[in-house]
Amino acid sequence: AGVLHIVRQIMNKNLLVGLSPNSSLIKEYKKSLGSSLNPIQWETSIGLMLGDASLQTQNKGKTHRIKFEWSDKSKPYLLHVYNLFDEWVISSPHKKSRFSPKGNLIVNWGFQTISHEAFNYLAELFLLNNGRKKGISDRLIRDHLTERGLAYWFMDDGGKLDYNKNSKNRSIVLNTHSFTDIEVELMSKELMEKFKIECELRSNKSKKVIVIRNNSYPLFYKIINPYIIPEMKYKLPRIEE
Repeated sequence: AGVLHIVRQIMNKNLLVGLSPNSSLIKEYKKSLGSSLNPIQWETSIGLMLGDASLQTQNKGKTHRIKFEWSDKSKPYLLHVYNLFDEWVISSPHKKSRFSPKGNLIVNWGFQTISHEAFNYLAELFLLNNGRKKGISDRLIRDHLTERGLAYWFMDDGGKLDYNKNSKNRSIVLNTHSFTDIEVELMSKELMEKFKIECELRSNKSKKVIVIRNNSYPLFYKIINPYIIPEMKYKLPRIEE
């Protein structure tokens, strides 16, 4: 293990860019990483998967990788997550540009981890129907979502319910459009049980989303604030001192 650690420490990741996954250097590098994420990466990954992150496999589930993509506005957040998963990522974030149907330029940034067995347990929790569809397993929030994970779920896919500057409504919405109504109902129930925050379900674009009620905002803020990076504070309503 000591030798493999040294390999990873001295290996310049730039030497790995563009190499075949079957190259000896790539294999040695992957072996040097061990078989699991560190505790912070694991907690963070649960929140990110509840958000917009996705898992993929290219070898029928032997290993998996996580793919990330955010808008240009969220680039500081992307770089933050990129740094969190640094040793699991070989290529730098790349820019994706396209035009909307109305002709507006849309810029996103994305990156992906290497394929590795360290991400397989995430796949057990989030990939349903033999890995074909993203979903959630029963008790996922109760057993796996921590305060840190909740903060990343919020930064990834949450925000104010009301962005009116003069609004006194401090309700929070978690945009759960990629999950089924039954899954969102389960999420809401488990959030209330685990974190003692009051939630309700609302419809948005014909899908259910989770709203954390105004009266639970001080507690929600206290839970996630230690983990929110400065560039994402704009998503939070002000807390009354």
